[in-house]
Amino acid sequence: MSGIVESVASPGDRDEGQVAHDPWVPRFGRTERFAHWWTVGMVTTALLTGLAMGDEAGSGPLLVIHAGSIVLIGVGLTTAALVGDGRALVRSAGRLFSLDRRDAAWVRSLLQRSSDRTGEPEWGMFNTGQKLLAWALSLSVVAVILTGVQAWSAGGEGELHGAAVVATFALLGAHLFMAVVNPATRPALAGMVRGRFRRSWAAEHHGAWLRGLTG
Repeated sequence: MSGIVESVASPGDRDEGQVAHDPWVPRFGRTERFAHWWTVGMVTTALLTGLAMGDEAGSGPLLVIHAGSIVLIGVGLTTAALVGDGRALVRSAGRLFSLDRRDAAWVRSLLQRSSDRTGEPEWGMFNTGQKLLAWALSLSVVAVILTGVQAWSAGGEGELHGAAVVATFALLGAHLFMAVVNPATRPALAGMVRGRFRRSWAAEHHGAWLRGLTG
């Protein structure tokens, strides 16, 4: 009889049961999400306006938008830290850009092409791939800015600036692919959109962080 009752249960009842057993876990606050989307938006604006200008970067509204978007990255992040939850922003940034023994072990295993995944550690708030991508993107943006200033002062776009732009586009594309397209990592996007994701996902991919959160 209980099997019959279960078989005729409505989808809504099953969904509620699933949610009850797999609740949401808070991931990022409003300040952290704003900082992320603001930075992505301003960097994308700078890259697209730079492409639109091409070699004609002497003056005009596109140049103003192009340069202004770079300046606004710092303005937005500073404002978020001062007006929003600055402690949470600094704490998350510190975790994102800090490397520890777990990261070193993961890189060493990758370089050795080890197929043994049983020794892979439980990750904290961020795994090594996320940290390395954050470092690469940050350095590429800095390279775009420095080479862009140099190229503009020299009266034209230099080869180094073009290479830095291509590298930044490639890294942004990788970030977009992992966040939106790749089924294995796509569930993490909810953390940056809604500020939360499922507990089962956190337990599987960020177990050490989840224990610290709930402990």
